[in-house]
Amino acid sequence: MERRKILLGSGAALATVLAGCSSTETDEETPSDDDGFDDGGSDDGYEDDDDGDDGDDEHDDVPGVDNDSLEPDSDHFSIERIDNSPETLQIVVATDTTDSEILHKELEGYAEGIAHAIDDRDRFKTEIEVVELILEYDGSRVAAIAVNIEWLLEFLDGEITKEELGGKVVDAKE
Repeated sequence: MERRKILLGSGAALATVLAGCSSTETDEETPSDDDGFDDGGSDDGYEDDDDGDDGDDEHDDVPGVDNDSLEPDSDHFSIERIDNSPETLQIVVATDTTDSEILHKELEGYAEGIAHAIDDRDRFKTEIEVVELILEYDGSRVAAIAVNIEWLLEFLDGEITKEELGGKVVDAKE
């Protein structure tokens, strides 16, 4: 009987130790209150995803831009968030790859998409000086690119090609 208690106790202790060793949490990590279900809008106190805006989309405050057109037409890019502060439009894009060839190709295509999303050139040019494009892979910053709005407008005017626009954006990558 005594042997059974010892075996049972040591088995439970071993299971506890193994469970603790297999955890991905460490004391070095800081706890996060982000449960991954934030829609990026303000909280109106109700348990729904309605953030109290006009319902068009979550990026209503981007001047001179068709917000729906900012979403990348890509298998590798998706918008995490868009922040519009005075003079800077920051677009944080999640990517599922770190392959530089794929990233360059996707950046070229997305630069064209951003240019075509501009629907009020005068308002955009007046209120935005730079588009800051931030690429993240698994939550870590892969690249930050300052896209000069003149490049976007030159592309729309036919002064530079899609390839030239893409080249400028890729070359601006930090």
